[in-house]
Amino acid sequence: MSIQLAKQVGQEDTLVAMATQTTTPFSSIRIDKDGPTPIYLQIAEAITSLLARGVLPPGYVLPPERVLCERFGISRMTLRQAMSLLDREGLIHSRRGMGTVVKHSRLRMQHQDFRSFSEEIRERGGRPESRLISLQEAIPTPSVREFFELPERQNVYEIQRVRLNDGEPLAFELARIPERLCPGLERFDLARNSLYQILEQSYGLRPETCTEEISAQIPSSEQRKLLSLPTRTAVLVVNRKTYLDDGRPFELTCSIYRGDRYSSIVHSVRNKKSILKAPSS
Repeated sequence: MSIQLAKQVGQEDTLVAMATQTTTPFSSIRIDKDGPTPIYLQIAEAITSLLARGVLPPGYVLPPERVLCERFGISRMTLRQAMSLLDREGLIHSRRGMGTVVKHSRLRMQHQDFRSFSEEIRERGGRPESRLISLQEAIPTPSVREFFELPERQNVYEIQRVRLNDGEPLAFELARIPERLCPGLERFDLARNSLYQILEQSYGLRPETCTEEISAQIPSSEQRKLLSLPTRTAVLVVNRKTYLDDGRPFELTCSIYRGDRYSSIVHSVRNKKSILKAPSS
């Protein structure tokens, strides 16, 4: 499982009042629209350089999409690809009513491999199974709609499953996927077939990267029943955002693991280079 753990340094909610409509800090950015490097990646690398040099300090609120698109002469889709990449690198964060904010410095532990539940369990020597609870179309919440950039009247699939290892309940999973990406998904048997395999083979969708937030909590009575949990057992909650190979947001998943049967293995790499380029200070 691809794991990203973050420990906050300082108070993330303490923002510097630096909201601005001006693009002056971005005046040094030059885009080569005829070059071999994709435009969105050029923009992401250039903004990363501004962050590394302290031109855009923590708490800085970036100008609105419209302003940046006019400054760079690009479409909103191209800009959103760049911003999505910066968000996945943990450099910025979009807040409803606030805009896109430069993040405070964080300590991170990262795992480099991205695996599905079935792939992870097999890697650990187990036998993965799924028990489908429900698969239905649903109206997305405002935060889900914002993540997927869905217009009004477009729904998501909500998939609830109990994931098992060698026949024993290990996790409860709620996954949300835009219906427009995989229309007719309900015709497939998700209890017997891998969801990712169906999406790749039948819809040409290839999940490539994800970010995960992990926390511990006390389970609800329903979760305790679904997972056959003994009393006084905590659960491990993994919230995952998954992106396709073209950068589009693809899946939101909340997985609740048994704390007495599951542990997270984190592999950290010292001085691992980001896919974004930034000058050393």
